[in-house]
Amino acid sequence: MAVDSLMARIRYWDNRLAGWMMRHFYILFFEIILVAIFVVFFIIAVNVINIGADMAKTSASEKLILMQSFNALLITLLFLLNSFWMLYVFNGILRIRAVLKEIGFSLTTKRKNES
Repeated sequence: MAVDSLMARIRYWDNRLAGWMMRHFYILFFEIILVAIFVVFFIIAVNVINIGADMAKTSASEKLILMQSFNALLITLLFLLNSFWMLYVFNGILRIRAVLKEIGFSLTTKRKNES
């Protein structure tokens, strides 16, 4: 019986540590990468707007090129914001999964103790 309780305790702590690593390491890693990409594209967008303010408004081709580059930056920025949202949703799913695993583990140990 002592071996069973020891193995149950090891499985419990293994589950807790794996959940902690998944929740904190991967989510933070992807958040840091997305924030870095977001900052780079924000700086590029500010530079494009600055170039647009300095550019002569007489040429139609310059206006079209500026509008196209700004639209491309806007789409990229929206994709980045979508990535943040998906990361938030996946983080919620991982937390719910961890809570359900803990509930399942607790129910399993209670069933074993009752038998």
